[in-house]
Amino acid sequence: MSFEPLPCEVLVIGGGPAAATAARLLARWGRDVTVVARPAGTEPALPESLTPSCGKFFDLMEIREEIDRLGFVRSTGHTVWWGTADTRAEAFAGGAQGWQVSSTRLSESMLDLAARAGARVTRGALSAEEALAWPARYRLDCTGRAGVIARAVASRRYEPGHRTVALIGTWTGPPWPLADPSHTLLESYVDGWAWSIPLDGATRAIAVMVDPRVTALSRGDGPKATYLAEVAKTRHLKALAASAGLAGGPWGWDASMYSTPEVAGDGWLLVGDAGSFVDPLSSAGVRKAMASAWLAAVTVNTALETPGLAAAAFDVFSTREADTYRQFLALTRRFLADAGGPPGGAHPFWSERSEEPVSGDAPAAPDRARVEQAYEALRRSVDPRLRPGPRVRVEDRPALGERLITLEPHVVTDEDLEGVRFVLDIDVVALLRAAGRGTDVPGLHAAYVEENGPAPWPSFLTAVATALARKWLIFP
Repeated sequence: MSFEPLPCEVLVIGGGPAAATAARLLARWGRDVTVVARPAGTEPALPESLTPSCGKFFDLMEIREEIDRLGFVRSTGHTVWWGTADTRAEAFAGGAQGWQVSSTRLSESMLDLAARAGARVTRGALSAEEALAWPARYRLDCTGRAGVIARAVASRRYEPGHRTVALIGTWTGPPWPLADPSHTLLESYVDGWAWSIPLDGATRAIAVMVDPRVTALSRGDGPKATYLAEVAKTRHLKALAASAGLAGGPWGWDASMYSTPEVAGDGWLLVGDAGSFVDPLSSAGVRKAMASAWLAAVTVNTALETPGLAAAAFDVFSTREADTYRQFLALTRRFLADAGGPPGGAHPFWSERSEEPVSGDAPAAPDRARVEQAYEALRRSVDPRLRPGPRVRVEDRPALGERLITLEPHVVTDEDLEGVRFVLDIDVVALLRAAGRGTDVPGLHAAYVEENGPAPWPSFLTAVATALARKWLIFP
């Protein structure tokens, strides 16, 4: 270590969006934060597509104007050839726009904004031993796949059948013959899938996502020969590249999915890609990193502000990170299954990735059938008065706020031990309180609105049906 480890409340290791997000938020909340990031220019510049949902984190950090001033290409959606030759253009809802960015430029800008908020930024490298010995109350490992602390304290679980290498090159040429050049392009083909995003008006990145075991890489053909051979297997991106020239790369990048069983421990949290990595197919990598960093910042801010809630806050972080990974895994499997067996048959790339998990690691789908049955029972009931069920109770459970985790009342049963507070923004604790008056559904709605303010009728009915399905509410 070439610098003195000054004491601080929170040590953030890493220099990407996760590190910058956590550091800026904590510094703005008055915390003493030190960031140790590798020297600028030592990380590869990868093209990344940011969905419009990233904007809410830019707003939370109050940096949207600074991000927009960087001049990144603003994207209006996707153009997709997925499991079919048909072109499907998908605009972002409501005319929203995403960002097509260079990872290093985005990271350096966000890190500078964290420093402006009061975080101390030091350039250098830390070993796991040095990081864990740093005189800090809490340590956030935001080092991505490198996993400085992660690899020392936990073992990663790589997702079976999802070993993937991304080969990325940049191409320049005449104006791109696209209906909307800002779009992210996605194309499935027999041996994998490919994507492309614009970096500026003349340059696009084209990437192929392949299984290293079943491509020319396994024969030792080298990355460039393998990359060009894979691009040639596509239909639409091959035609696009035909009028352009390979200007840079290809660069190889491990894009295999993994998770870590324990993402929180004695004074440390594994944040973003340090804890888990999701398939780039979702275009949600940066958003996931910033969401994880916000949750980590809230967790340690709570532990510092209210030490008695530290254990509960760490449990919230661990549970939500695990749930996020399971949701992305299920979503990825559905997307890959939707490729529908591209021409050429069931290539291992597709058959392995679309298989259902053999363990219980997939999230249970919401029981819509039970809710629909409860709604029908409510509609047919001669006396649709409702009252709280005999085994339902209201108990304090951790609730996630913008800066802190607090204890708030939740609806709890033996089947819902973690508790539920809201269904479609309807406060179910208040719903049960209103149901204690023994009125019919319109009267229940009126009582709820009187106490809590406006409640859209469709959302309210769905919340009531959900409460019936879970036996929070019953008929007399």
